[in-house]
Amino acid sequence: MNTAYETFFKTHYANAYYLALSMIHDEEASRDVVADSFEHLFRRKQPASDAELNRLLYSIIRNKCADYYRRQAVRNRYADYVLKSAERGTDDGWQEHEALVAGVMAALDELSPRTREIVNAHYLEQKKYHEVAAEMGISESTVKKHVMQALSFLRKKFVK
Repeated sequence: MNTAYETFFKTHYANAYYLALSMIHDEEASRDVVADSFEHLFRRKQPASDAELNRLLYSIIRNKCADYYRRQAVRNRYADYVLKSAERGTDDGWQEHEALVAGVMAALDELSPRTREIVNAHYLEQKKYHEVAAEMGISESTVKKHVMQALSFLRKKFVK
């Protein structure tokens, strides 16, 4: 089975890379998207035909490119915030930001130890649900439940 995946990878890598590159126009990010896409595809449990794998691969690449743009939009908004704060010439924006971060960190201390551990692993260590689940010996749905509870708690605490 590994040779079938290896053959599929070698056959479709170049086209997958150029598809990602045409969507996000960044060589390094395109290589990352394609590598993540192949990894996601090859983690599938059920075998599939080459044609089905090909369709799935291109679908995964499109989704990962969309995720890339969403992450870039968040980074751009943060960069704009930093620039506007610097243009104002005051530290008020930074102080406000630091106070908010301190508040969130304090609120995280109010969570149960297990939920806090899961949230830290997922957000601070940037691990995926399945990685956190495997590390802690729990199901992915349990990880998701803890993350959703923590986010709900934070929304109630900070959104007015």
